[in-house]
This record gives sequence, C-alpha cells and structure tokens, in this order.
Amino acid sequence: PRCSAAYCFHLLSIAAVLLVPFICCFSSDNFWIKAGYYYEQPKVSFGHEVVLVLNGAQLPSASLGWSSLANLDSLLPEQVRIPIIRSLSEDHNNDGVADLFRLTVEMPLGNFSGETFQHIMFLAVYKLEFRERVQEDISGLVILDAVTPPNARGAWLRGQLRLHQQQPLLGGTSLRDTYATSPLSVDWSSSWATSNYPLTWRSIFSRYAAQNETVGLSSATPIVWDFAPSDAYRVEVVVDITKQPVHYIPGTAEMMKNAWVQFLCFFIPTWIVVQSIKSVVFDRQLVETWVVSHLPPRSGGNCATN
Repeated sequence: PRCSAAYCFHLLSIAAVLLVPFICCFSSDNFWIKAGYYYEQPKVSFGHEVVLVLNGAQLPSASLGWSSLANLDSLLPEQVRIPIIRSLSEDHNNDGVADLFRLTVEMPLGNFSGETFQHIMFLAVYKLEFRERVQEDISGLVILDAVTPPNARGAWLRGQLRLHQQQPLLGGTSLRDTYATSPLSVDWSSSWATSNYPLTWRSIFSRYAAQNETVGLSSATPIVWDFAPSDAYRVEVVVDITKQPVHYIPGTAEMMKNAWVQFLCFFIPTWIVVQSIKSVVFDRQLVETWVVSHLPPRSGGNCATN
C-alpha cells in the first residue's frame, strides 16, 4: 500500500540518499567555487625599456639620467648619459620558458667620475604571458629605488618576479590584455595625459599602483653596493622566474565539475549506508513487509487465454 510504513520508509531512504550529500556539500562552504587559485610559471620577456637616474649628493646639476622612452625625457636630469645595456635569459630545465634574467646597465660617468651620488632610481619593464586557466598579457615594472652610500659605484639586487592582484581574474579562453601596454608609456591623446600634464613620476607610479594586476620584484636580500673605483656606474638586477599563485574566477564548466565530484564523494557512501539500513529493516521485518511471488496480470493487458 502507498501509505504503508514500508513504503514511507522507502521514500525516506530515497530522500536521504539525495538530500544528505547536498547538505554535506553545502555545509562545507565550497560547493560552488566562486574563486580559486593555481600555480603557473609565466613566459617572461624583457621589454627593452629602462630608466636610470642618479641624483648627485650636492648639486642637482651633478645628477645623471637616461631613459629608453622619449616621453620621459622631461623627467630626467639635465645631464644625460647613454648606458650599455645587457640582458641575458637562462632556461635551467630546458622547457622553453626562461627561469632567470640578468639585466646589467653600465652608465658612463665621464667628468662625474669623482661625484658622490645620494640616490638611485632604476626601472625596467618586463612582459609576462599567462596561458593556463587564465589568458593574460601584462607588462610590469622592476624597481630599484634606494639611497646610495657615499662613493658607491654599483648596485646588485636579486629577487623573484611576482604578480600582485587586487581582484581575481576571470578564467577562460579569452585573452586579457588590459595592462599589456608598458606602464611607462604615455598616450598624449588620452584624457589621462591631459589631466596629468605636466608629467611627473608621481602620476606614473600612481596610475600603475591603481591597476588590478601589477608585477614587482620581491627580494629577500638587501642591495649589495660596489665601491670599487670605476668610470661607470654599474647596476645589475637578477630576476628569478618561478611558479606563482594566480587567483581567478572559474568558468561554469569547472564549477559544475567540482560540484559533481563533491556530490559523488558524499553520494556513494550515503547510498551504501542507506542500502545497508534498508536490508536490515526489511530482512528483520522492523516494518511490516511481505514478498509477492506471483503478481496477477493487469486488467486490460494483452494476455492470451486458451
């Protein structure tokens, strides 16, 4: 009978098999993934954009500078020296992705060889490509900004290139190139350039810091200064490229797959437990049941009689 205790117990068993896994999944607060992260080693290339400024300790006229971008000439000191730039990449595991960059900049001092500099600002642009769960091209800044000790003629710094995010990125196959343009470039026809004229370092760095994604050098070691007498100021930056976490928003297919896997993890043991309980209840007649060995044919059925 439809309203018998055995039938009600059967319906309760079905409900338990379906509801218990859902309740367990939702209680874990991770049934529908809203954001996640994965590790990826980006493909990095040197952007061939460098800025080097050496500020004199006594007079502003004793300062030196150089930039590979003409739009930044107004921010440089009066004295400009063309440096020698060398960039070398190393692939330690031969997988086609650079694991390390060595960037060396040597600025000739000329008649400023006896000058003492009190501050150095070094900027270099690197381009990163992410091609796994997130598709993105981004340009970032490696920055060395420090007060120099007296009579220093060089600086060495080593660190890891890191992606910094304010909000997770949208996963999928569409390429995001919002920040693919160099952070040092200026489009003079844009509203930003009009509102920030005349150009200053503050406006450039403020625009870069406001981005959702930025790239910077994370160093666990201090700057090593070189005091050997030299006619050139030498800056060497060693950039390690390692796997790093990328925060992203998964697509619908990944969300459904994760939810289905979690549901199955709870569904299978729940089904085994419920079936075991049903066998005990029915075999021991804890609720009234009976076995029908032969059912009569339904009325109106196509039964042949002789």
